[in-house]
Amino acid sequence: MARIYDAKQFDSVYVEFICKGVFNEIAEYYPRYRSRYETLIKRYCDLAPPTPLKVLDIGGGQLGLLCKKLWNDDAYVADIGGIHLDYLQEKGLKTVKWNLCLNEQPFKEEFDLIFFSEVIEHLPMPVHMALERLKIALKPGGTIICSTPNLYRLRNVIYMILGKQIYDYFRIPEEQGLGHVIEYSIAHLQWQFEKAGLENCHIEYCQMLHSPNNPIFSMMYWMGSPLFLIPRFRDNLVAIAQRPQ
Repeated sequence: MARIYDAKQFDSVYVEFICKGVFNEIAEYYPRYRSRYETLIKRYCDLAPPTPLKVLDIGGGQLGLLCKKLWNDDAYVADIGGIHLDYLQEKGLKTVKWNLCLNEQPFKEEFDLIFFSEVIEHLPMPVHMALERLKIALKPGGTIICSTPNLYRLRNVIYMILGKQIYDYFRIPEEQGLGHVIEYSIAHLQWQFEKAGLENCHIEYCQMLHSPNNPIFSMMYWMGSPLFLIPRFRDNLVAIAQRPQ
């Protein structure tokens, strides 16, 4: 039996602990990107049993915090640092500093599920190396839910037409993370998951509704929104895969 998604409960928890929380992004970020978190939590509900799981959130920790407050899951967050780690620890999550670009392995066969949302586009490395480390952290049969921008999204098409820089420069992150240094097509991302030794990998195009901050880009976004009927132009990829038993 999968978990039941309660929209009113999600809204209440999201406003209280995410929109009013202490994270690295500005406060306006979280109301704007609410649909992303809701989409991934719904995917989680489809996969998770009613009983609490041990989950790891790589990065910001918002999904781990939602799981903790909605279902009392045993939630961990791993990141390279930041003020959000203190806030998440206060809210009952266990926090670990982990730089996936370095040869570190703090966990082994510990987690039922790992959230890997909006991280891989910031990693200046073959992402299969990071996925291999996460595979080791999963219990046999455990699941990864990953989201990342789609290489062919409409925003990138517009940026290329206008001659705007799409990506940050490649370098090893130190105390702070990088901007986007790479984005993936479905075929490329599928290859990375398979190279990491993960199985049952399913990747879908997904449009999580929000609009750009810049008024001009926002107008162009909505004018071009009919193109989202073509899956290739949608903003995000959502991948779900498992560690072999």
